[in-house]
Amino acid sequence: MTDIILVCIIIVITFMLFASDKFRIDFVAILLMATLMVIGQFRPNFANYKEAISGFSNTATVTIAAMFVLSAGLIKTGAIDLLSHRLFRLAKGSERRLFIIVLLTAGFVSAFINNTAAVAVFMPILITVCRTYKISPSKMLIPLSYVTIVGGTCTLIGTSTNILVSSMSAEHGFQPFGMFELTKLGIIFFGFGMLYLYFVARQILPTRMALSTLTRKYRMSHYLTALVVNNNSPLIGRTPGECRINSQYDVMIIEIIRDDRRIWSGIRDTSLHPGDVLLVRGSVDGFMAMKNAEGITIRSQDKFADEDLATEETLLAEGILAPTSALVGKTLKEADFRRKYGVFALAIRKHGETIHDKIGHIKLESGDTLLLQGRRESMAKLADDPHFILVQEVDYPHVRSEKVTMAVAIIAGVVLLAALGITPIVVSATVGCVLMVLSGCIKIQEAYESIDWLVIFLLAGVIPLGIVMEKTGTAQFIAGILLNMIEDLSPTLIISAFYLLTTLFTSFMSNNAAAVVMIPIGLASASELGLLPMPFLMAITFGASSSLSTPFGYHTNLMVYGPGGYKFFDYIKTGVPLNLMLWLLATIFIPLIWPPL
Repeated sequence: MTDIILVCIIIVITFMLFASDKFRIDFVAILLMATLMVIGQFRPNFANYKEAISGFSNTATVTIAAMFVLSAGLIKTGAIDLLSHRLFRLAKGSERRLFIIVLLTAGFVSAFINNTAAVAVFMPILITVCRTYKISPSKMLIPLSYVTIVGGTCTLIGTSTNILVSSMSAEHGFQPFGMFELTKLGIIFFGFGMLYLYFVARQILPTRMALSTLTRKYRMSHYLTALVVNNNSPLIGRTPGECRINSQYDVMIIEIIRDDRRIWSGIRDTSLHPGDVLLVRGSVDGFMAMKNAEGITIRSQDKFADEDLATEETLLAEGILAPTSALVGKTLKEADFRRKYGVFALAIRKHGETIHDKIGHIKLESGDTLLLQGRRESMAKLADDPHFILVQEVDYPHVRSEKVTMAVAIIAGVVLLAALGITPIVVSATVGCVLMVLSGCIKIQEAYESIDWLVIFLLAGVIPLGIVMEKTGTAQFIAGILLNMIEDLSPTLIISAFYLLTTLFTSFMSNNAAAVVMIPIGLASASELGLLPMPFLMAITFGASSSLSTPFGYHTNLMVYGPGGYKFFDYIKTGVPLNLMLWLLATIFIPLIWPPL
C-alpha cells in the first residue's frame, strides 16, 4: 500500500507541475523519470533504471520522431504548399467556398502529417488569400486549428497520441492499432466537425481585422517615429553602437535615410551624418530623452503605415514562435535576435496583449507573435527556420520542388506498408526517414531540426509512469475507486466517463501525459468489469485529442491565437459546444464500433 500512496503522490505533484506552467513540460517529464529512477533504487516494485529510461527506446517515441521528419520532407519539397495553392484558387474570392476548401484540405493533410506542421503551412497562405479577398482571418483560423485536430484522429499517424496508445496497447499484450482502425470513428468526428464549423462556428466567430494593417493591429502609431540628426548633434561621426542608443534610451534604429539612400544593414556600425533621418521604434519617453540629450528633432507629423516599413527590399510580417523553438524561455536580447536573424522585432503579442516597452527583456513563450521587419532575403531565411512560423508568404530559399514526387511516394509507401500489415509502422516510418535523406528531399540537419524534441522528451519521461502504475498496483487501485463511483452505470456510460475524464486531464496537462496515466487505469477497469479493452483504449485515444476549449489545450490553438486576433472567450464559445458534440458522438459510436462485450 505504501508504494501505491507514493505513486499517487507522484501523479498529483506531476499533474500540478504540468498545470502550473512554471516549468517546461519536457523538463517536468524528465524530472518525473529521474524521480522514478531514484526511488526504484530503494523500492523493488518501482521501475528499475532500465525501465525508467525505456521511454527513449519505446516504439511510439521512435515512430513519432520519424513522423516529424517525414512531415518535414513533404514541406521542404513544397508538396503541401503546391496542393494548398491550387485548391485555394478554386475559392475565387468566396468566403464560403474558401472555408470548405480549407477545412477539407487541411483535415485530409493532417491525417497523414503532424498537426502543427499542417497549420504552419496552411496559415500563411490562408491569411494572404484572406487579405487579397478582404475576408476576416478570424473567421478562418480557429476552424483551421480545430479541423487539423479532428483530422488527426482519422489515422494511426494523425497524432502522436494515436501512436502512443497503439504502442502501449501492444505492450500490454493486445493488438496494436491498424493504420485505419481509428478511421471508423475519426471520419464521423471529421464529418460532424465539418458541419459544426461551417454552420455554427463560422457564424459565432468574430469578424476582426478584415482590413487591418499590421501597424494598426500592433498599435504602433505611438511607437514609431522619425528622428532627424541636427547639425550640432553629438551623434555626428559616431555609430549607434558607440552611442549605446538602444540600451540607453530603449530606442531601436530600424533604418537610416541619407539623401536618397536607405540603409538597413550594418546600422550599429554606421557613422551618423548631419541631416540623417532615423526611422526608430521606442517609447515617447525614450524619444524625448534622446531629443534633450542628443540634439535630434522629432518629426511628430510623420505617421507610419505598413507601406512605409515594407518596400521592394524590406518586408513587414508576423512571426510565431514555434513549439520547437530554442528561443522559448529566452529574451530577444539573450538570443542576440537582431544579429542572428538580421531582422528587427518591433512588438510582441502575448496571450492577446501587445507589448511595446523593453521587448528585448521579455521572456518568450511558445505561441508568442512578433511583429518583424527586415530585408526580404533575411525574412526568407527566417521563414525557412524551424524556430519560427512566418505568417506571410515569402519565397522560400530552399524548396526542393523537383523532389515533390519522391517525397509523396515515400509517404505513400510508409502508409501502404503499415496499412497492409507488411511491416510495423515503426519500421516503415524509420525506413521512410532514411529514404527522405538519401533522396535529397531533406538534409540531415533539417531532419534533426524538424523533430519536436519537447514531445520526444515528454514521451520518454512519462512512459515509465505507466510501467510503475502497473507494477505497484496503482492502476488497479485507482480503477477500483472509479468503479465504486460509477458502478451503477452501463458499460456505455462507463466508457463515456473515461472519454470525458481524459479530455479534462488533457486541458491541464499534455495529451500524451494524460493518455499514459489513463491507459493503465482503463485497462484495469476493463479487466475488473470483464469487458473488452478496445473501447476503453479508443475512449482514451479520442478523448486525448479533443481539447478544444482553450488556446492552451493544443499547440495549433495557440499558433492561431495572435494572427487571428482572438480573445480567450472565442475559444470557449466555439470549443465547448464542439467538445460536447464529440463527447456525445464518442458515447454513441465507440460501443457500436468496438463492442465492450
